[in-house]
Amino acid sequence: MWITPKLNWVATDYYNFEDLNRVENNTAVVAELVDFFVSLPPFVFVTGRNMQHIEFADSLIRIENTQNALRQRFMPKGWMTNKLDWAPNDRFTFNDARRLEVNANLLYRHYKGNSELIPRCGAVICGEGMI
Repeated sequence: MWITPKLNWVATDYYNFEDLNRVENNTAVVAELVDFFVSLPPFVFVTGRNMQHIEFADSLIRIENTQNALRQRFMPKGWMTNKLDWAPNDRFTFNDARRLEVNANLLYRHYKGNSELIPRCGAVICGEGMI
C-alpha cells in the first residue's frame, strides 16, 4: 500500500528509520505497478527497520539501484539522478531524502495512472437465484 511521501525535505529535518521504510515500501509499490508493463528482475525490499536496526549505505545502494532500474522504461520529467556509489560514512542530506521520495512519487504517479487504463477481464457472479 502506497504511503504518502514527504516531498518537502529541508535542511533542518531529521531522517529516521520510518522515513527509509516509507521510501522502500513506496519503491516496492512502484515495482508492482511497473510489473504490469514489463517483466522485472526480483528486487529485495526491507521495510522492517526500527531503532535497533537501521543499515544505511547498503540500503541506499539497493534502493537507488532499484529506483534507477524502475525508471529505465520511462524517465519522468523532474527525475533526480540517482546516487549509485554510496559508501559507509557518506554524508546524507535533505537533498538525498528529497530525491528518494520525489523519484518514487514521480514513477508512482505515472504508472498508477497508466495501470488504471489496462483493461481487465473476468467474471462476476452475483446473487443466489437461478437464471
